[in-house]
Order: sequence, then structure tokens, then C-alpha cells
Amino acid sequence: MKKNHDFKNRVGRKLLLAFLVLFVGTSFLKAQPVNLTGTVSEADTGTPLPGVSVFVKGTTIGTITDVDGAFALQVNPQAKIIVFSFVGMKTQEIAIGNNKEFNVSLENDAIGLDEVVAVGYGSQKKLNLTGALSSVAEDELKGQPANNVASLLQGRMPGVTITQNSGQPGKEGITIRIRGVGTMNNSDPMVLVDGLEASMNDVNPADIESITTLKDASAASIYGTRAANGVILITTKRGKKGEPKLNYSGYAGFQNPLNLPSHLSSYEYAKLLNEGLANEGKSPQYSDQELEAFKNGQAPNTDWLDLLLQGSGFTHNHNLSITGGSNTSRYMISLAYYNQKGLVKNTNQDRYTARINFDSDLAHWLKFGINSSLSRREIVQPTNPFVGIGVDQFFRQANRIPNAIANKNEGGQFIKSHVDGNPIAWIEAGGQGTSMYSHALGSTFLEMFLADGLSLKTLAGVDYTIDDGRTHIKTITYAGGIEQGPNSKEDYLGRTITTTLQATLTYEKTFGNHAIKALLGASKEKYASHVTKAYRKNFPSNALTDLNAGSSEGMNAEGWSEETALGSYFGRINYDYKGKYLFESTLRRDASSKFAPDVREAFFPSFSAGWRISEETFLKQKEWLDNLKLRGSWGQLGNHRTDSYQYLSTISAGQGYPFGNVMQDGASQTTANNPSISWETTTEWNVGVDAAVFDGLFSLEFDYYDRLTEDILTKIPVSAAYGLEAPVSNIGAMSNKGVELQLGHQGKVGALNYAVSAYGTYNKNEVVTYPNPSTGDLLRREGDPWEAFYGYECIGKFQTDEEASTLPHRTGLEQAGDLRYKDQNNDGVIDSKDKVVIGTTQPKYTYGFTLQADYKQFDFSAFFQGAADVYRTFNRELMWGFIDGANAQEKHLDRTIVENGTVVKDGYFPRVLPNNYAINSALSTFSVMRSDYLRLKNITLGYTIPATITKNKVERARIYFNGQNLFTLTNFSDDADPEVSNGYASYAYPQVKTFLFGIDITF
Repeated sequence: MKKNHDFKNRVGRKLLLAFLVLFVGTSFLKAQPVNLTGTVSEADTGTPLPGVSVFVKGTTIGTITDVDGAFALQVNPQAKIIVFSFVGMKTQEIAIGNNKEFNVSLENDAIGLDEVVAVGYGSQKKLNLTGALSSVAEDELKGQPANNVASLLQGRMPGVTITQNSGQPGKEGITIRIRGVGTMNNSDPMVLVDGLEASMNDVNPADIESITTLKDASAASIYGTRAANGVILITTKRGKKGEPKLNYSGYAGFQNPLNLPSHLSSYEYAKLLNEGLANEGKSPQYSDQELEAFKNGQAPNTDWLDLLLQGSGFTHNHNLSITGGSNTSRYMISLAYYNQKGLVKNTNQDRYTARINFDSDLAHWLKFGINSSLSRREIVQPTNPFVGIGVDQFFRQANRIPNAIANKNEGGQFIKSHVDGNPIAWIEAGGQGTSMYSHALGSTFLEMFLADGLSLKTLAGVDYTIDDGRTHIKTITYAGGIEQGPNSKEDYLGRTITTTLQATLTYEKTFGNHAIKALLGASKEKYASHVTKAYRKNFPSNALTDLNAGSSEGMNAEGWSEETALGSYFGRINYDYKGKYLFESTLRRDASSKFAPDVREAFFPSFSAGWRISEETFLKQKEWLDNLKLRGSWGQLGNHRTDSYQYLSTISAGQGYPFGNVMQDGASQTTANNPSISWETTTEWNVGVDAAVFDGLFSLEFDYYDRLTEDILTKIPVSAAYGLEAPVSNIGAMSNKGVELQLGHQGKVGALNYAVSAYGTYNKNEVVTYPNPSTGDLLRREGDPWEAFYGYECIGKFQTDEEASTLPHRTGLEQAGDLRYKDQNNDGVIDSKDKVVIGTTQPKYTYGFTLQADYKQFDFSAFFQGAADVYRTFNRELMWGFIDGANAQEKHLDRTIVENGTVVKDGYFPRVLPNNYAINSALSTFSVMRSDYLRLKNITLGYTIPATITKNKVERARIYFNGQNLFTLTNFSDDADPEVSNGYASYAYPQVKTFLFGIDITF
């Protein structure tokens, strides 16, 4: 009893000291530390190993070996076991006892089972994982230039689908989906950077040490209400003990557009337009003399896309970092600058980032750390007086205006070439919209080691963003004094701040064959935002941009704010017996201010288990078997991503009403509230297999998952007589089921080292409950995939006018050469009852594979990514041409030709109808196309300069060439990109092909 009493007293004294340090800032170290020294080398070669982690088991007290493989470490006299860990090597645990010096040899571990990966609020050995997660380590990211974090991830993880809609600088339109679309609302995953929820757009890719994706419920449930769509954990680099190391990496290159439409020459356009007008029984628009002038080059043949694409496409990136540290303190400092010039003038992006990560051992039982980053992104794009800001409108106009129309008159003045305006005149006018994002993300933590295996970590963090936007539109004056305007200016200022407080208590202990790791934690987050907008127009001059210079007539000012809070308690316990039988359980309780007080709390449990069969006696002696593990999990996740205050009756200002023949200012309720709304809840179970054989020569990871999201927030169908916009309610449900498979192979032939990895994912999405069905072109209906294409089945073309009048038809205006649709219900009429599901906008299959090799000083990597069983279509202008006076493309020459009411040439397209295009433009299997593709996303060839050339003045110097999006194999159209995520290819800023040359040098 006395012994236990003394122990409690000791723990109590340590707790008291810990909190004195935390809140008062003073500490006194009385225990005398023990000094341990030694060296670590590679078992096969005896070569000293720098960078090996040496730490006391159950704590984060540790250091790393220097360039000679040597280390020195001060430990608590009560420390019992010291751990030696290095990526690619087998971890060793050695009892300290009375030893003061250690000479350790580490063996190669080709399969990396001792690799440590990030999990929620901590880390865990890969061999002990029981949930479904994927990780990309620093070694895989090294040498891969990227302008954003998402492009580093694309195609590298099974179950993670990333699509990019555009190549516009800073406006790439990236969409990330983990295991399909999980809700009818926001399906974006939660992203955490060094433990704080933040945007990955503000992270410098060169600062990243690892990225982990938590995919199933057991892996992600520790994050509760925000984890239903998966979690992405980004860990940045930290300092290491040793002399300061200075690293510079940079690249420069250029970009070219992909998938541009091929337009008809002015002669081809005029001739085909006349043919289409004849099909409609109308007179030709161009005479024979005009056609001859187009043909001989005596009339305009304007290449509008060429005039628009006058940007340089030049891009360059520079990263400078310094790392180092002593026995007690370590630091990493980085600065970076990225610039991207667009393919169109005034489409640019500048990004500045700075980071300081610092760790200090204040005492053998107390650790202090800082994570901090500052970033600023400035995105510029041109404006126009037709729609305001948005570069897509420039591409729409450049593709729609026929080549037969001139850009300027003989006097050099711009012509208003189209009723909507001239895009080249818009560019030259110089109106632009600027978005400036200033972002500060920082946290500080204290970690206290209270007893053997027991530690307490506290963290305080802040995420502060300023969104400063300015949109300046200029008045355009065309030839003949035609004006397009008015000029205007809008200023936008948005400020958001999120503060986070966390405390976690961790206990880790081994009792013979039993090992336990437990986590208890609490967190509190508060989010606040404030937005102000101001607008004026009719400035005396285009050169004036201060709001006061604009007219007070029509001016406008707006402002709004929002506050939300989230309070949470969570816990997790891990248990393993002999490293064979693994168990994990997690429970999180969240309370969100987005819901009414009586329904704002929810609990999210999960359970997972694993069986390392390879550790059983009957398999452990099989030398060829490295690892064989079965795992299974079940859990629940939440989603509270919905608008705030929906449970309250809110009043909207600006609801004017007439009184006394004068319009009075007023306010009223415009949307019905629902006080009972609460979380969306996702229930998921997962089974998986991990295997590796022949010292990592081959490896396999397999997962099957079944995920059901219920209580999805969606609008209740209401009658117009209700008088208000419908409220949302927890009435939707959606299912995702799928399979993930990842294979790996690595080997060595002489001096050649190589590795091949491949993955494939199948996901089936289905709407389970949706009481407000939509049967438009994009289907939202129970029993079908979310937003599948819904249209007619095209079965050819009418060959004669008689067929068009007697066979089932849709409009009654069909003639020979028009599309023919299948009468699904055999009622003799083509109508909405004959529509069928054509295909999904979400790919059912995604896949990718990577090839890596190095030979002496040369290294090579190639990465391919693709999708299958996915469908895309075009907006009507890109599909049909001639609409509202628009241009046409070379593909439209492959059309059906009709003479005297009979088809004489059966082309791919139906007969040309410039004005009556609606006869054929209904969504159908003709206009919706399968868009499977395989794309070479990234290829890199590098060369490490030998030390004999650098004369040992630098530690490492590497030069490389990198290409991105170099080629694509697809059965989709050549004039549009198959990767667009919304299902519709349109006249928009194109994807880009990139060529880069870079250098990476460490001093």
C-alpha cells in the first residue's frame, strides 16, 4: 500500500509541475538524466545510417543519428526500452538496463511493415492497422513538381477520385471524392494540416512530409461529424538533429492547351451554313461571290482562338528551406514562390508561402512545439461588360464567333463581332478581377510525459483567412461608336477565423504478450466569418477604380456574418496480443451549434479488428511469406456541412413593399425553418486483406466496403401555396459499395532498382431515398446513381420523310436525316416515358499505375491515371454548332446529306439545322458518350550529379525533366477533355500540357 501511495504522490507531483509549466511558464528539472550514446549502421554493409530515429518507447523523447550514424540522448532514469526506427529498415527495441552505449545494426525491411503512418491524433505502425487508409510518404513525393497538393494525390490512392475541370491558374476546379459521392450536399473530404482543419490550397507541396487518407469508418470516426466523406491528413516536414542543411529546389517551364475545338474555315462555315438553311427551306445567307471571296482569302478568316491564346503559359517555382537542430531543439524554415502565367493575357497566379516548424525538449519529460505558416495567393482573371468576371465567357465567345467575321475594321478598330461582344476587345481593354487570399495557420503544443507510457498533449491553433477581391469592368468602345458597358467596380472583403483547443491523454504499455494504447481527448472549435461588399458603376473614366468616383445611382453595399462552434470528446483504444490479434475501438461525441440544442449532440462509434495470420505458428516458418493480415471494421460517421441557422426563423432584409404609392424598406421570413434537423449519418463496414511475399517482391492490399448515408439533409417537396421556400429535412439516403485493389512489385537487377505499383477501384452509387425526384437531363431518383444522364435511346436516323412521319417521333417536325429514338413502351409516341438511364457522370472504375526505376545516377518515374464506365456530354453549342449564329467545327462536316426527302449520305451527325436544332438536340445516347480514358499524368527523368563533379561542396544535386498530361487515350471527342467532373464539356479554359526543367540541391 505504501508503495502505491508513493507512486500516486509522484504522479501527482508531476501533474502539478506539468500544469504549472503549461499555464505559468516555469519549470524546474530535479531528476538527473542518464546520457546514452552509440552508433547505428546497416547490417548488410556496415555503412553508418544517418537520420535514424532513436527514442524511448512509449514517449516522444528522442533524437536522430548524425551523418556518421552517431547519437547522444538524455533519458529519464526510469526509461526501460530504447527504440531504433528507420524507413525501409526493421525496427529494433533494446532494453536499456545498465547500458550507456549502444552499437546497433538495422536490417533491411523491403516490405516496410514497421513504417509509421499518420492516423487521427497520432501515428501507428502500418503492420498494426486494422482500418482502411492509404498513405503517400515523402520518398514518393520527392522529385515530383506540382502546383497544388491535389495534383500530388491524383491517381495514387485506391478509392480516391480526383478530377480537374480546367487549367486556369488558381481556378483549376479540382474535385476530390473518397469512395464515391456520399451525400446530396457537400461531398468534399475533411482536410487537416498538422492537426488543424484547413484548405490544402494554401500548403506548399514542397513542405509536405506525408499525406494519409482515412477512408473507412473505423479510420475516420475519430473526427466524428466532419468525417463522413473521408479525411485527408497532411503532415509537414520537421527539423532534425544535425548541422544546418540548406536546400533549394526549383523548376521552370511552359504550358500548352489540350483538347481545343477545330473550327471550320470561313469558306467551309459559309458553305455548310447555306446547306443547313436549305434543309430548313430558307434562302442561303452567303452568295456565290461571297463564298468565292472566302475561298480565295479576300474575305475574313479569323482564328479567334489563336487571337485569344496569346498568354505565355510560362510557369516557375522556387523553394528554399533550412533544417537542423541540437540535442534539445530542432527547426525547419522554408520560403517558396510560385508563379503561373495563363494561356490568356491577365490570367495569372502568384503564391508566396513561408513556414516555421520548431520542436524543443524543455526537459526530459516536457516537449514544446510550433507549427506556423503564412501564405498569400493572388489570382488574376480578365473581366468583360457582358457577364462580369469569368474567363470561361472569353472562350465561349472565341469558339462561337464564326471565322467569317473580322476582329477589327480596316482602320484598326475593334468590331462588335457578336451581340454578346468581342472577346479580344475585352482582353485588350484590360479590365480584370483580382482575388487575394492571405492565410495564417498556426498552432503551438506542449507534450508532457507524466509517467512510463503516459503523456498529455495540449494544442492551441488558429486559422485566419482574408479574402480580398476586386472586380473592375471597363466600358468597351467599338467601331462606329458602339459602346458596351457600363464600367463598374466591386470590392469584396471576407474574413474568417477558426480557433481550436485540443487536449489528448495517451497511455501506451506492453505487458508480456499484451500491448495497449489508449487515447482520451477533448477539443473545442469556433468559427467566425464576416463579409462586406460594395458596388458602384458609371465611372467618368475607365482609369478610375476608387468606389467614390462612381455614380451613387445604383450603388450597393452588403454585409453578413456567421458564427458556429463545435465541442467534442473522443477516445480510442488499441490492443494487440503477440502482434497477431489486433483490436481497435473509437468513440466520439460532438455537439454542433448548427442544430437546435436538444438535437445537436451525436455519438459516433467504430470497431475494427485484424488477424496477422502470418504470425501463426503454422505459417511463421514460411520464409517466403512476409505478411498476411485479415481485417474488418464497422463504424458510423457524421456530416454537419449545411448552412447555419436553418433551425431558426431568420429574417431577410431587402423585402420592399408598397405603402402610400411609395416603395418602403422591409424585412420578412423567406425560407421556412426546421428546428428538428440534425446530422447526416453514415454507417460503413469494411473487410480487407494485406499480403506481402518474398521480402517485399510482391504485395497486395484488398478492401470491400459498404457505406450507407442516411438522414441526408434535402428539401421537402411543398406546394406553391405554402408561400415560403421549402425547408430542409433529414429525409435522404444514399449508398456506395465498392472494391479496392492495390498491387506492388519491386526488384533489383544489377545496378537497376525498379518498382511497379497499380491500383483499381470499383464503386457503385445508388440513391436509396429521395422524396423530391428530378427527372431532367441529370437524374435524381431512387434506385439510380446520383445525377446519371437521363434521355432517349437513339436507334439511328430516319432515311426518308415517309419514315419520319409514320414511325414514332418526338416533335412532329422530323424529316429524313434526323435522329430516331426508341419507343420504349411501344405506345407509338416518343415522350418522357421513353427516357432511360444512359450512363453515370461518376466513374464506376478508376485506376492508375506507377513505374519507377533508378540506375546509378539516373532515375525515372511515370504515372498513369484513368477511369472507365463514365459518361460525358457537351453543352448544346459545342455539340451542334450554328446555334444563335455560332460557329461550327470540323467534326460537323461528317453530317447526313438529304436530297428530295431521302438520305443520300449517312454521316455521323444528322442533317444540319442551324435554327431548328431542337429537333435533334434532346439528350440521348447520341449526345452522351462513354468517356473512358487513360492519361499519362506525370513523367520524370532525373540525374543526380556525382560527388566527383561537385567536389563534395554539396550534399546532393539533381537535375530533372518533368512532363504532365503528355497524352491521353480516350474514346471521347478530341475537342473536349474527358476528365471534367460535372459531366458537361463546354467552352471553358482548357486543360494544359506542361513541360518543366528543374533542379534540387542540398548544401
